Amino acid sequence: MMLPRFQNIKSPLNWLSVMTDLLMLGLTVFDLAWLMFDALYNTNMVKKIVDPILPFYESIHEDFYFYDGIIVSIFIVEFSVRWLIAIQQKVYAKWFFYPFIHWYDVLGCFPTSSFRILRLFRIIGLTYRLHRWQVIDLNNYALFTTLTYYYNIAIEEISDRVVIKVLSQTKSEINRGQPLNEAILSQVLQPRQKEIAELIGQTLQEGIRAKYPQYQKLLEKYVVKTVENTVINNPEVQQIKRIPIVGAQIQETLNTATSQIVFGVVDQLITDLSAADNQPMITLVTESILEVFLQPQANKSTELTNELILEVIDLIVKRVKVKQWKAL
Repeated sequence: MMLPRFQNIKSPLNWLSVMTDLLMLGLTVFDLAWLMFDALYNTNMVKKIVDPILPFYESIHEDFYFYDGIIVSIFIVEFSVRWLIAIQQKVYAKWFFYPFIHWYDVLGCFPTSSFRILRLFRIIGLTYRLHRWQVIDLNNYALFTTLTYYYNIAIEEISDRVVIKVLSQTKSEINRGQPLNEAILSQVLQPRQKEIAELIGQTLQEGIRAKYPQYQKLLEKYVVKTVENTVINNPEVQQIKRIPIVGAQIQETLNTATSQIVFGVVDQLITDLSAADNQPMITLVTESILEVFLQPQANKSTELTNELILEVIDLIVKRVKVKQWKAL
């Protein structure tokens, strides 16, 4: 049973809104039940059953539109008051948006059989409003969770189709030769060139500080081995090696000293790159590289950029086509 939880209502204005919603919900349920009963009363079988029990209902049936008009008048007054409140609280951007958004309330006020069924949407809207007020909790009901599940599926399918349509149009623009990549460079990347350079520089320095200590010994071994091979194969060093007695020792000393000097220079350079004091210099160098990279491109470079953009779009489309709701 759906039991209200009025302890969640604090403000007197909220109390008034909730009580109005409950009253209109009850009136709408009564109205729809009456509409169904009156429609069945038109059949001879139901009329023969009802007349002995409710002999006065025949006169009510004859004036049904009058009584229904009273209920519709209440609906119109309630709708008008809510519209005025929405205007006063600036709920929507324009004052005339309210009837378009609540179109089912407007059409449901028409006293014709084809529009009366739309009053069912009033029940749905009022019930969901009470759910948002936390007066009732629809999550405890299987029907609501089932409808929510299929609603989310429908929204995902629609949004996926919209995204795929937009990306497909983007691909068509690129294939037709429209300068989308130039627009991206001039309107997106170039205005943020300084911020991008700072981000790249900070990321580079953080990466060096985090990873270089792990690979410092490995780099030292590589430098030592490379210098050793270079020194050994150097013709002048080979002539020094031929000096009797001290030639080999001189070569080894020269090899060690050269390795230490080269590695010291490389190690100091990498350490300086990660120093916070050198961040402006790193940013300046990165910004200079970006400035060259973001200049209008040659034909081959443009073709490459277009191919990269198309491949990225294909990858995004492939990802969008994955039905996330099937994985639930």
